[in-house]
Amino acid sequence: MKTLLSVLSLIGLSLTISHCKSGLVTMSNSCYDLINSGQSQNKAGNYSAALDNFNKVLQKCDAYDAKEKAYAGKASALNGLGQYSDALTAANAGLKINSSSLDNLFERANAELALGMTDNARTDLNTITGLTAKNRNIPQRATIYAKIAEAEMKQQLYTDALQHIDQAISMDNSNLSFYMQRGDINVAAGNLSTAIGNYDEAIAKGKNDGEAWKARTTTLIKMYQKKYGTDNADTLRKKISNADRQTLCNSIRTSQEAGMKDINIDLVQASLCK
Repeated sequence: MKTLLSVLSLIGLSLTISHCKSGLVTMSNSCYDLINSGQSQNKAGNYSAALDNFNKVLQKCDAYDAKEKAYAGKASALNGLGQYSDALTAANAGLKINSSSLDNLFERANAELALGMTDNARTDLNTITGLTAKNRNIPQRATIYAKIAEAEMKQQLYTDALQHIDQAISMDNSNLSFYMQRGDINVAAGNLSTAIGNYDEAIAKGKNDGEAWKARTTTLIKMYQKKYGTDNADTLRKKISNADRQTLCNSIRTSQEAGMKDINIDLVQASLCK
């Protein structure tokens, strides 16, 4: 028994101190715990605390896998803080360690989207899609398709964007943000009535909140402004039919009951819904 324990101890020690080039391959338990803590903080939106943890990892941990994950976590925290240029730098540092790092590619794409580098972001997201083609984590793959759709929408490639968000929904139809995103793409493409249907679907599936109702009501106002050829509230009040007025006022009232707060919609309500 003692011999077996000795062998196992030697194996564990060997794994701990294994090297690649001039650095460790396998991280220590303390580094592992710091990374897990930082990832949990990122998920909870505690980005400053996460950033501190990942900086500690980069200072204290020499293993390549620790540094790769730390750079991705740092990039995620910086993206969450809106520091997109720094996030891009961190993700690039992680990709120097492992050019196929999905986490660092994903965070780089997020930073690129925020910085308006949509072509670069789309390239990175397509790379991720190729690398994860056989990934059994279906929700993760669905999120990637949604990110590709976001990049395409910013490039005004609406047909492609709708195709990719539909793929995301087909993979993970429980993610209500995908239905909202499909509505946003249709709004950008000028398909306003279709977008309202997308928001209605999200609401019916459980996203019955101020965000969804605001998107729906804002789009309804745009649709009536287009229908009656004016974006002036007083002119719209004079032109709009009673049926359309009732539909719009009901949507505004329901939006407010769901928690929506928007001064522009309040002004429309004051003009049309007396």
